[in-house]
Amino acid sequence: MESVLEQLRTALKDRYRVDDEIGRGGMATVFRAQDLRYDRPVAIKVLSPDISSVVSAERFTREIRISAKLSHPNILTVFDSGEVGELLYYVMTYVEGESLRARMKRETYLPLEDAIRITCEVADALSYAHEQGVIHRDIKPENILLRAGHVLVADFGIARLNETEGESLTAVGMSVGTAAYMSPEQSAGDPVTQRSDIYSLGTTLYEMLAGQLPFTGPNPMAIAARRMMEPVPPIRIVRPAVPEQLEAVVMCSMERVAADRFQTMDDFKRAILGEAGTMSMTASRYTPLYMTSTRMTPAQLQSNRRRKLMIGGGVGALVLALAIGGVMFFRKGGPPAVAAGADAKRVAVLYFDDASNGSLRYLADGLTESLIDRLSTVSALDVISKDGVRMFRGQDVRADSVAKVLQVGSVVRGSLEPAGGKVKVTIRLVDAAADVDIARKSFDVDTAQIVASQAELANNVGDFLREHLGTEIRMRDERAATTSSQAWTLVERAGKLRKDADSLGAQGATDAALSAIARADSLLASAEKLDSRWTKVPVLRASAMYAKANQLTRQPSQMAAAIDAGLTHAEQALRLQPNNPDALEVKGQLLYLRYARRVDTDPSKIERLLPEAESNLRKAVDLNKDQAGAWATLSSLYYSKPDIQAANSAARSAYDADAYLSSAKLIISRLFLTSHDLEQFPEALKWCTEGRRRFPTDPSFTSCRLYMYTTTYEKPDIDSAWAYRDRYVALNAEKRQPYARKFADILVAGALARAGLPDSARRVLVRARATPEEDPSRDLEGTEAVIRVILGDQDEAVRLIADYLGVNPGHRKGFATRTGWWWRDLQGNPKFKALIAGAR
Repeated sequence: MESVLEQLRTALKDRYRVDDEIGRGGMATVFRAQDLRYDRPVAIKVLSPDISSVVSAERFTREIRISAKLSHPNILTVFDSGEVGELLYYVMTYVEGESLRARMKRETYLPLEDAIRITCEVADALSYAHEQGVIHRDIKPENILLRAGHVLVADFGIARLNETEGESLTAVGMSVGTAAYMSPEQSAGDPVTQRSDIYSLGTTLYEMLAGQLPFTGPNPMAIAARRMMEPVPPIRIVRPAVPEQLEAVVMCSMERVAADRFQTMDDFKRAILGEAGTMSMTASRYTPLYMTSTRMTPAQLQSNRRRKLMIGGGVGALVLALAIGGVMFFRKGGPPAVAAGADAKRVAVLYFDDASNGSLRYLADGLTESLIDRLSTVSALDVISKDGVRMFRGQDVRADSVAKVLQVGSVVRGSLEPAGGKVKVTIRLVDAAADVDIARKSFDVDTAQIVASQAELANNVGDFLREHLGTEIRMRDERAATTSSQAWTLVERAGKLRKDADSLGAQGATDAALSAIARADSLLASAEKLDSRWTKVPVLRASAMYAKANQLTRQPSQMAAAIDAGLTHAEQALRLQPNNPDALEVKGQLLYLRYARRVDTDPSKIERLLPEAESNLRKAVDLNKDQAGAWATLSSLYYSKPDIQAANSAARSAYDADAYLSSAKLIISRLFLTSHDLEQFPEALKWCTEGRRRFPTDPSFTSCRLYMYTTTYEKPDIDSAWAYRDRYVALNAEKRQPYARKFADILVAGALARAGLPDSARRVLVRARATPEEDPSRDLEGTEAVIRVILGDQDEAVRLIADYLGVNPGHRKGFATRTGWWWRDLQGNPKFKALIAGAR
């Protein structure tokens, strides 16, 4: 088969001398050629076979004809088009120079003057095209060519016309655009306007200034997810020399909602250049157009800002208005009741609000968590952990509502807003019961000295709280911290990505979660290079790998690799600080995960992991009795042994150390189950009730009430049992509801048995039986066996257990060595003895 080059040479020999291939991409291949008629060099671009196969020659020619009419000094001229066999091609000016991509690869950061000049010339070209009704749809550095210091924009040949001008190439399946530069509306497949090109050019300017793209990922879906869920990272973090106003212009061009961007390409260009028509390199002299243009007046801008603040959680003047409104309301009606014992010394520091355009979100999170960490060392205060307050992050929640959930007496709120070259941090101490301010104070944070500033802020807020709470607060020695402001900033940005990854993982968006974890780890790696002695960084990298491993449970080899990487980072942290409890905790968690998931094939190696994991976790809690995460993992470890008493004790220690830790749901569930197993029924009911209060939509904290009805602790209310059953089914995902209904029916049968209605119980059990396809693990049969023991149907119980062990033979030893109270009546049954004989 002839190559494309050979086909071109043969078919076009009378018009062009095709020399050689000079470039190749996913959509096309470019060849250098000589126009024999006009004796000039040209470039011939041949669309890939996949694209050529879905675009008719007639439609392609029509699109190229539109492109050929574009005559502008900054647009690459298109001369001709045609077909070679089944391939479509067009001929354009040959550029002796390079693409913007080639220059960026060589230089990474472009000088400000060059970046601005290139952007403005591209804007001129696009403004002209927009006037002709043509949207480019694929602005990126590869399509911006540089010749003799000036710009030529290429690839209008695959542009899409405005809807009023005709059909588009995309209508026949052609995907136009590059994910990293696409506007959100283009990524979503929605109709686009010229503001989509503004977004793409803004992204290109961002990359020229910052040396990197704002959003990256392993695939277009991951990039789109990050674009929709994360703010654009500030340029000045990596390049402080960029004027603040220029950064603001870029951010405005990249607003997620098209209506919030510049309305025309001319607006964008004028905002870059300023009213004088040239970009000033001094921020104080620069006033971007969108602050003065008739298209976006100051009043409109302020209105837009207020709208964003209300959506984002309400800060600044809005917060003050709400606070005043709250005072007036409570003076009329009085405050709602707060749980007993929630005194003023029990404090919740809520995540600070970002009153900028999103550029300070990372700093707001970092300062909040730094303040929580430092106030947690104050013995006179009982401070809710970061995980405890995370549920309120980004939400406008009344302090009295926070008080009800967290049982606190005081709430600390904060907001950040730009103030010249600094950031103004406003702190409010709020009486949680009355939702009124006790005191308010502002501090200026120097972002150039962020490490020292955040420590100073913590001390200032400590003094502030001491003054107004009337308690002697003494700050302990500050935790070891880095001296590198840049490293600190990278760690805080990584922390934000980790939170996003956790949220994405919880939603089932595994690929997006893994992408966020990878980006976080990359930032941490950069921080580690800046300060290789900061123990916190390898600990966080180990934690990131632990999170990654948990997202890879269906890919054992990749999971094992993530665990190995995490252990390497944990060991690095322990070399820096051998008795660091956080490093010991994450090492123990990684080892236990490797044990629990059986990612090693050598059984003896697997069994050695358990004592090693336990040793590291025990050392962590010995060094710090409040190491909640280590206690939580120890609870899981003991439960797997099984040592139910130790599991219960460790779960209680985890809860006491941090009742709001990230695994609180699991810990409360384990406190219920272990109390239930140990026949500590009042405790079991307490934890069931606590779980329902904290996590009302979690099905397990409704089924626990049905479990309680199968005990001798309380006489069941049958109407309530059926109500719990209905609620449990409704709380399950729709596809799981048929299984959930059978499971809940079996537990209701237990309630009927305890209520003295054995015949009704047996009828419900028969109705609830599942086929092997519905219950391949036979878990429903195992649960029915428990109820059959309550009913005295021992032979049927043994038959069901035998079926269960036929599918789960590894559990035979558990039946022989662990005598739960629910199997107690079976211990003398000959058939049961025979079933478990020799399994000890």
